Amino acid sequence: MALTVFGVAIFGLLVGSYLNVYILRLHTGKSTTGRSGCMSCGSQLTWKELVPVVSYFALRGRCRRCGSAISKQYWMVELTTALLFVLVWVQGLTIITTLIALAMVSVLVIIAVYDIRHTIIPNQVVYIFLILAVLAYGTSTGFIMPQSLWSYHLLTIIYSALGTASPLFVLWFISKGAWMGFGDVKLTLGFGAALGLYQGVMAIMLGFVLGAIVGVTIMYAPKVINSLHLRGDAKHITMKSEVPFAPFLITGFLLVFLFNFDLVVLFETLL
Repeated sequence: MALTVFGVAIFGLLVGSYLNVYILRLHTGKSTTGRSGCMSCGSQLTWKELVPVVSYFALRGRCRRCGSAISKQYWMVELTTALLFVLVWVQGLTIITTLIALAMVSVLVIIAVYDIRHTIIPNQVVYIFLILAVLAYGTSTGFIMPQSLWSYHLLTIIYSALGTASPLFVLWFISKGAWMGFGDVKLTLGFGAALGLYQGVMAIMLGFVLGAIVGVTIMYAPKVINSLHLRGDAKHITMKSEVPFAPFLITGFLLVFLFNFDLVVLFETLL
C-alpha cells in the first residue's frame, strides 16, 4: 500500500511539472509540448534541472546559467499536485473514477494558478472541467442504467449545475461583473455537476468563507503581503482590489470532494 501511494505521489510530481509548463505557456503562443527552458535567458534545461521539486532546491531557486530567480510556483504546484493525487487515490474509488478524478484535480490546479497569475479563468480549461465533472457523475452511477433513466440523470446534472451556479450568476449579473467574474460562474457549474446541488452549494459557501478570511488577513497584515513579493500595485489591497476568487472556490470544492466537509454539520457540532 505504502509503495503504491509513493508511486502515485511520484506520478503527481511529474504531472505537476507539466502543469507548470502548461500554465506558463497558455495564451503566450508557445507550444505546451516543447522542451523546457529558462524563462529569462531561454537556455534549454537538462534532465538534471527538470527533476520535480529536487532540482529547484538543488539549484537554490536560480538558473544555473544566468542566475535569475526561478519562480516558487514550480515546486509549489508540483507538491500540491502530488498531494492531491494521493488524496484522490486513498478515496478507494474505482479505477475509471480515480482516473477522472485525477484529471479533474489537475485541471483545477491549472485554473487556480492561472487565476492567481492573471485573475481570469481560461475558457478552454473550464470547459474541460465541466466535461470531467459530468463524467465523474456518470461513473458514480456506473454508466449502467436503463435507457429510460438516462434522461432523468441528465436532468439531475443540469438541475444541480444550474442550481449551484445560480447564486454566483446573480452576483455577476447585478454587479455587471464587478463582484464576480463569469469564469467563476462557469466553474461552479462543474461543482454542481460533479457533487450534486447540496454539496456543490456547500463548496461555494466554503469558498466564500475562506476568501473572506484570507482577504481580511491580507488587508490588515502588511508583513504577510510583503513576504509574498507581490507586484507594487498589489501591495495595497483594499475592498475594491481585484482578488482571484477561483482558488478559494476550488479549495472549497476539494474540501467537499475529498473530505466530505460540511459547514452545517460543523456548526451543529459546535453549537
